[in-house]
Parts: sequence; structure tokens; C-alpha cells
Amino acid sequence: MVEAISPERFRPFLDACDGDVVVALRLYHWDAEAARALHSPLRDLEVSLRNRAQRQLAGKFGRADWWNLRRAEPNDWGMGDIRAAEERLVRRGGRYAPCDVVAALSFGFWNSLFSKGGAGNYEMKYWNSSLRHAFKGQRREVLHTRLEVMRSLRNRIAHHERISHRRLDEDFRTAVDLMALTAPALAARHEKHSQVPQVLARRESVLSGEEEIAL
Repeated sequence: MVEAISPERFRPFLDACDGDVVVALRLYHWDAEAARALHSPLRDLEVSLRNRAQRQLAGKFGRADWWNLRRAEPNDWGMGDIRAAEERLVRRGGRYAPCDVVAALSFGFWNSLFSKGGAGNYEMKYWNSSLRHAFKGQRREVLHTRLEVMRSLRNRIAHHERISHRRLDEDFRTAVDLMALTAPALAARHEKHSQVPQVLARRESVLSGEEEIAL
């Protein structure tokens, strides 16, 4: 199994378990179980964030493809991301609507709208004029930092990278708290039904062999 995983990929798990291969394999599988559980709140956070931001900006600028307005267009990086998304959509089917572009843009793009935006001056263009009204009581820079933590976790999970070294209880709390700003009903559902707390509570019993790994 170590060869299938690759020694290089397995090394951090082995180091975390003082060289015990059996325990490290249990940690590897528990890490995957935690990633599967966390994928659900991260998915709903990403989708609800982009939809909330899109509604605000489309309302502010009066059109669904607000990025095509000179006064509203993102900085060069953001426009590059949008044009790349449009090109992918053309290759897939030719015609597309603004909602297709919205869905094709990354978590990183939407999170970037809460940054200063460099020469794009996102604080004035997006936050002060529109987004702050959807995130009342939030400081832009704090919101951006917390979203960036979630983006980093989401990318680690998407690329099958280790997450067991993180404070996953805090990550889950952050995801739910942010979701409460974008979609309160979804956040309440995760608060009540999420498997994440149970999976996190299983860690020590899985590593000790008391409980079976879940594949």
C-alpha cells in the first residue's frame, strides 16, 4: 500500500506517527475520511458565496455580466480568469450565458473580490459600493483572510493533499460561520446534520485500532 501511495506522499503520515507504518496507514485513511466529510460544507460555502456576490454585483451594475462594463471590470488577473472560463465554455458547447461563466469561475476568483484588488481598487469598486451590504458587520480584510483559509483547505482536498495536520475543528467552524453569512439555512443544516464532528471525534480510536477505518 505504501508503494501505491508513494513513499514521498506517505512520509508526512509516517513522521506524524513516529515511524509506525500501521498507525500511519490508519492516519492516511482517516485523513481521507475527514476530507470527504469536509467537502460538503466547503462545496456549499463556495457555491453560496459566488451566488451571493453575483447577485450583489449584478444588482449594483445592472447586468448579469457586470464584468463586461468598463467601470466594473476586475483587474487583469480577474479578467484573465473570466476570459479563460469563457474560452472553456466555448470549447464545450459554443453558446453560454452569464450564469455559466459564474459557475465556471474558481473559489479564488470570488474570494479575490474581497481583497484590495491592487490596481483594480476592489475596496471601492466592489466592497464599499455593493458587497458590504450583503456582509453587514464584517470587515473586508478579515472576511478575505477567512475565505482564503477556506480556499486553501478546499484546494488541498481537491488535490488529495494531507489535511490531518490542520485544526480541522476550527476549519469546520469557520466554514459554517462564513456560510451563515451567505446562506443561513444551509449553514443551519450543516450545523445540525454534518458528519464532520463525528469523523473528527473518531481520530484517536481509528489510530489506536479501536474503530475500523472508513473507506
